Amino acid sequence: MTKIFFKEEQRYKQPWMWLILIPSFVAVIIIFGYGFNKQLFQGEPWGDKPMSDEGLLVVGIFLFLMMTGLTVLFYKMKLITEVREDGLYFRYPPLMMKFRIIKPDIIEKYEIRKYKPIREYGGWGIKTHGHKIKRNKFGTAYNVSGKLGLQLHLMDGKKILIGTQRGEALRHAMDKMMRDKE
Repeated sequence: MTKIFFKEEQRYKQPWMWLILIPSFVAVIIIFGYGFNKQLFQGEPWGDKPMSDEGLLVVGIFLFLMMTGLTVLFYKMKLITEVREDGLYFRYPPLMMKFRIIKPDIIEKYEIRKYKPIREYGGWGIKTHGHKIKRNKFGTAYNVSGKLGLQLHLMDGKKILIGTQRGEALRHAMDKMMRDKE
């Protein structure tokens, strides 16, 4: 069994995200609840150009399921990072269930750095910048929150940034992993 030098699990805990997501979910329930009541139970058309009863049901159920799915997705999403003696392991369940492994022999250099999530990557999550010049400059990011990350420069020229809240501990574990490969 390989030895684990570092393990970190980060979740979406930003209050601003939940302050947008939860009220949006509640608004969908209230608005469509009102519309269902008015059109389906009271028999009065809802709005200037009302949908059919079936259309209202389909759209309402679709929006409810979509908002429920989005809320559950953000609640379940997390970034798990491990530095083991044989490589850097990371996954982003439920989007990436299996660990991706970066072996020490393909890492050219690494550093813990502050970065600008929105400017460099367009925000948090699994991000590959759409613009070719920026994609080549910044690479791919796997992050959840904050502005601190492990920047990897791989032998093939690719760059990967993995967000962290524990920069010094991650750097120390990477140092140990890289020393052990030699």
